[in-house]
Amino acid sequence: MSEIALRCEACEAVLLAGDRFCEECGARVGDEPLDDEHVPDGRVELDLGRVAGVSDQGRVHRRNEDAFHLELVGDAVVAVVCDGISSAASGDVAARTAAQAAGTALAEALRAGAPDLEQATTVAVGAANEAVGAVPATVRGDAPVPSCTLVSAVYRDGDLAIGWVGDSRAYWIGPDDARQLTVDDSWAAEQVAAGLLSADEAERDRRAHSITRWIGPDAPGGPPGFAIARVQAPGRLILCSDGVWNYASRATALAALLERLPAEASPAAVARTLADVALEAGGHDNITAAVIDLEPA
Repeated sequence: MSEIALRCEACEAVLLAGDRFCEECGARVGDEPLDDEHVPDGRVELDLGRVAGVSDQGRVHRRNEDAFHLELVGDAVVAVVCDGISSAASGDVAARTAAQAAGTALAEALRAGAPDLEQATTVAVGAANEAVGAVPATVRGDAPVPSCTLVSAVYRDGDLAIGWVGDSRAYWIGPDDARQLTVDDSWAAEQVAAGLLSADEAERDRRAHSITRWIGPDAPGGPPGFAIARVQAPGRLILCSDGVWNYASRATALAALLERLPAEASPAAVARTLADVALEAGGHDNITAAVIDLEPA
């Protein structure tokens, strides 16, 4: 007697025994919630429908020093991705602390009806700096203090606001539009901006990932990088650590990866795909991607 085929309730794709997610659309199989679930392979996933995040330890590091915070505030969305600086003490705690502090501050600003998203982002980054400053360091006096990078996004009523410190990135991927929305605070980006090296030359240099700004008690002063745009067409926003963009740094390369998925793939499916691609390419760093599906207001 043949077995009865299981099908995804969302897209009717055929499922295999033991599947927890649909490979076609990314929908969860069964009713078990995913919030804050730690899966056996060192991966953390959070699926809120319109926005989803995946953070994976990778194949080399002994611990995951990336973190993310996702939150829905009514129809608005808050997302933060942080990457702990591995040369510093407690990079993992710094990333978790910064993501939580910045995400909470942004969500509170939305609930309070804050009119200025740039000011809200600056306040959130300040909250992250203060919180990381309170993270206990190490008994070694010569170890750098806890620190991390940060990229944040707020989407409200058609406005998309992006903030960043360091080299975690934000990308916009639309049907005919693929762009990097952030500018790295890094040695490589500064060399390119000064016209001293091409992007390819800078990326090949061993100093390419040396960041010039970060979150932490010894961070340089000044406001975070900031960009705001009106969403005019449907698309996907991707926030990620360098463990993802190391393998597809240009927006067009990232868009090409997503073309493997059906157009109706969920944010969770997109985030998993990005993490899996990074793992297949070597997974030499921690891997984190947050994906938000956006439509014009």
